[in-house]
Amino acid sequence: MLKLQEIIALLGCSKLDRRFVLLAQEINEMPDISPDILGERIYYSFYSSGILLLLENNILDQITFFIEPSEGFTGYIGELPEGIELKGKESEFIEIMGTPTSSGGGKPDILLGYINRWIKYVRDNYILHVEFNKKKFISKLSLMLK
Repeated sequence: MLKLQEIIALLGCSKLDRRFVLLAQEINEMPDISPDILGERIYYSFYSSGILLLLENNILDQITFFIEPSEGFTGYIGELPEGIELKGKESEFIEIMGTPTSSGGGKPDILLGYINRWIKYVRDNYILHVEFNKKKFISKLSLMLK
């Protein structure tokens, strides 16, 4: 499987970049590829690996790791950035990572139902967005192009 730092290094690269083209082979899974209605976003879903890649205007803009199985994805079991533990709780996460840049969720919405609690950290090269379930465990982690 592809090393985490190699995946992070793909943020901002073109879908024509050799590294991106070889990604499915490195992950060892063929993705389900689906564009949005306008064709500006393309989703590469690696369901069995728990990884979703989002391309905007053919540039890799976001990488999401589904820690808990959801939306048809199996739970991701590889390494996470910055030494984050797969089974970590929000309080432990904040203790290690420090105060987040922003946060929200953790409450019901009349239209959307329950919105998971989330926190966000702005890093030098990317944005780290982490969602927590109702039991305060990590459910989803995304790296976004800054």
